[in-house]
Amino acid sequence: MALLAAGGVLVALVVAEVSFQWLKWPPRTQIVRGFGLHQLDGVPVWEESDGRQNRACVAQHPERTRILFFGSSITYGVGLSAGEAFTATLQEALDAARPTPGFCVLNFAQPGFAFEQKYAVAKQEIPRYRPALVMWEDWVEWSSYRMIDDAAYGVGDLRVRADGFVGMPHVPDALNRLLFRHSRLYEYVTLSLGERVARTVGDSDPAGWFDHHLADVTALAGAVNARLVFYLASPLDRPFAESAAAPPDWHPLVVDFATRHGVPVYQLQRELIDQDYLALRRDPCCHFNAAGHRALVPVMRRIVLEQLDAAAPAS
Repeated sequence: MALLAAGGVLVALVVAEVSFQWLKWPPRTQIVRGFGLHQLDGVPVWEESDGRQNRACVAQHPERTRILFFGSSITYGVGLSAGEAFTATLQEALDAARPTPGFCVLNFAQPGFAFEQKYAVAKQEIPRYRPALVMWEDWVEWSSYRMIDDAAYGVGDLRVRADGFVGMPHVPDALNRLLFRHSRLYEYVTLSLGERVARTVGDSDPAGWFDHHLADVTALAGAVNARLVFYLASPLDRPFAESAAAPPDWHPLVVDFATRHGVPVYQLQRELIDQDYLALRRDPCCHFNAAGHRALVPVMRRIVLEQLDAAAPAS
């Protein structure tokens, strides 16, 4: 009877393992494999190279005004083609408004990017392109990624052991590494129920987190005399008027920092307040559909032009 029970457990585990590998059930933790995954100054970054970066524009038209966008999947346009993302059409709208010298709009956002990814890329791209304007998408993004073997894991509050792996309580390191590397079932369970640590700095002191990290962004843009603009992503689970009246808790923290440091800041729910949020959203979280990206074009066009005008010396 004991052998039969053990055999049943083994069969169940094998079936569960095959199911996880075949169905690819995603854990709540963000995992990145592929997509040109590499490290910049020790920070895992990745890139879906599909034309959004628009580097060729600068190579072909070095005289044009450069606008650089940094953000996450919201700015990237998850689920959309490169041509549907608002940054592509924004360049056309800006060129129509001011054809001389014209514009190059570069989009360095990527799905899943947290602050550390955006900042690592910005440290490389802002000095390279020396833009007139840096457009920085703000979102709740203080989770950190850790490279484990060939993948980047958004470890959040999971405890990372001395060997670089996360694990389950009471499972020895050697066995934990073996199972985590070779079992999708164990990986899933560990990322969901693994050992935890105390709340992160961002969770416990969000105001301090924004002050510290946004000051780094401000200094980075200032080093090349670029004008910096923050735009705050809007939740899409309720009408824009409701979000404007009761914004997410972190919005006032960014607005406060921006006000104290003289950085222009825009809240997208206010910019889109008269729009139907249901017609513009891809999901209730924060991602716009193709219609939403089209609606962002005139908003961003106005912001870019008014900020360039504000930065221009008086004649």
